[in-house]
Amino acid sequence: MSDLLSTGVSALLAYRTALNTTSHNIANANTEGYSRQRVDLVSRLGSGSGSGYVGSGVSVQSVQRITDALVSARLQTSNSAYARIEAYNSYAAQIDTLLSDSGTSLATPLQSFFSAASQLASTPASGAARQAVLGAAQSVVDRFSTLQSQLDTMDAQVNQSLQSTVAEINDYGSALAKLNEQIVNAQAQYGGQPPNDLLDQRDALVQKIASRVGISTVTQDDGSLNVYVASGQALVLGSKATALGTAADAYGSGRLDVTYNGQPVTAQLSGGTIGGLLDTRRELIDPTRNELGRLAAGFAQAVNAQNAAGVDLDGNRGSDLLTMPSGKALPASANAGNAGLSVAIADAGQLGTSDYVLKFDGSAWTATDARSGASVALSGSGSAADPLRLGGVAITVSGSAQAGDKFLVQPTADAAAQLALTTGDPSRIAAASAVSASAASGNSAGLGAIAVSDASNAALTDPVTIRFIDANTYQINGSGSYAYSAGSAISVNGWSLTPSGTLAAGDSFSVQQTGANSSDNRNAQALAALGGRALFGMDSLNAAQSALTTRAATAAQQASLALDAQSAVQTQAQAARESVSGVNLDEEAADLIRFQQAYQAAAQVIATANETFQALLQAARG
Repeated sequence: MSDLLSTGVSALLAYRTALNTTSHNIANANTEGYSRQRVDLVSRLGSGSGSGYVGSGVSVQSVQRITDALVSARLQTSNSAYARIEAYNSYAAQIDTLLSDSGTSLATPLQSFFSAASQLASTPASGAARQAVLGAAQSVVDRFSTLQSQLDTMDAQVNQSLQSTVAEINDYGSALAKLNEQIVNAQAQYGGQPPNDLLDQRDALVQKIASRVGISTVTQDDGSLNVYVASGQALVLGSKATALGTAADAYGSGRLDVTYNGQPVTAQLSGGTIGGLLDTRRELIDPTRNELGRLAAGFAQAVNAQNAAGVDLDGNRGSDLLTMPSGKALPASANAGNAGLSVAIADAGQLGTSDYVLKFDGSAWTATDARSGASVALSGSGSAADPLRLGGVAITVSGSAQAGDKFLVQPTADAAAQLALTTGDPSRIAAASAVSASAASGNSAGLGAIAVSDASNAALTDPVTIRFIDANTYQINGSGSYAYSAGSAISVNGWSLTPSGTLAAGDSFSVQQTGANSSDNRNAQALAALGGRALFGMDSLNAAQSALTTRAATAAQQASLALDAQSAVQTQAQAARESVSGVNLDEEAADLIRFQQAYQAAAQVIATANETFQALLQAARG
């Protein structure tokens, strides 16, 4: 009877465990991160006899989580990728809206400026038309400043998000380390049996960390889980967690680096929210801000150069209407020397959208692209007479540099914020061309076109008389002898004159500075045409602005599509996990009935054993 009773008791205890586990599954059907649990039953060894082996019941071997390591790894990867593109998409959409919306775009004020210049060409002496040009120029300046401010704000938001995300990672890492300790102790206490609910909690923390930054994990023999970030830095080793940190970057640019044990690891991080934030910096904010600065520098240089090619309402040579932005060079905090770098924009047409790292090796300077690390051509010695030159900027070195000193050179990162009007006087606008020409009354040939080709020429407005000795030879101010081909331009002192008609001996032309209150509108016309003139290589200012807007729109569209695709991948990964580890209430209800019946049957076995035992006792007494 003891065998029957023992068998019944073993079944009763086993199915009680099964009922408890099924009830636990049902209770946690909607608990995030919960993995369905299953009782593993194993038959006890039977007792041998001459008639064979007779079984002795059932035992609970273990209560296991139903999980799949590959499915969990896939979910971890998809969560990390989704969080990265989600953060990236948010900023891509903001920048697209900023550059394309008519209320904030650069296109609207630029077009207004060129339209105002065109109106001035119609009435060059009009004070109202001149004031309209200044007002439109101020609107362009304000728009550049607003766009720069918005991009700077986004950059600051990235810093704040990095700080908060790093703090979350550290909190999760500390919690995971504590769970590791609890899991190891729990397994040791109960003969290696898995503490399933603690394992679920740990898996949930791993998924949360993965959504913040790309990680890799390794399970140890004692049941603990090690978590690594970047290129192998241990975030969690067993029961020990190492906190990430944030610190100012090496150049003091105002940006934060993510650090590990005090050393920057920003360049090695990817995936998750942090990866998305860092990609936003590199691929969206920096290129957009640099391109915006390039446009600001190009606009200022083109407008100033064109105004210098004319004379204002008072008959004075045109002066700068806008401040010319300059670049900046940030010294590395580890620099040993006291050198300083002054960065001037020498040619806006040659500006790119890159930042550069300049390094001194003890005898010479070298330059690399700050983003790609590729070498960049660098010329000059760095003196005022022979500045270092690269990418449209001229760099003058002051002080003394030591071997290993480095500087981060940003030609246009904040150029848009530096743009400003230099005058509020509308009469300073040079609507008239700096020089005017007239033909002698007895000329055979007529006066063609005259245009300023080099406004910086000191002799631009000096009086000049051109007299033809014959159809193919002319003199300047009564001296010299210069060959001439029909239809070609005569270039003197920074201007070019092209006669019309057939030239003959004695034909002469006079060139002089345009006087005050002139009705000449040639320079105003040139100002109005600046938007379509080639400025950045083959690109005009209008084309470059349009390209910036298009790139932002394309980046936003691509990010949105990538987010939709990654969302589908994440949903599939989550569905795969649920199909393996999720609780099916119908299945659990069926198991509940099945285990209840088995439990009741086991109780009946015990009752039968008891009745049989009582019958034997009664027979023995009788």
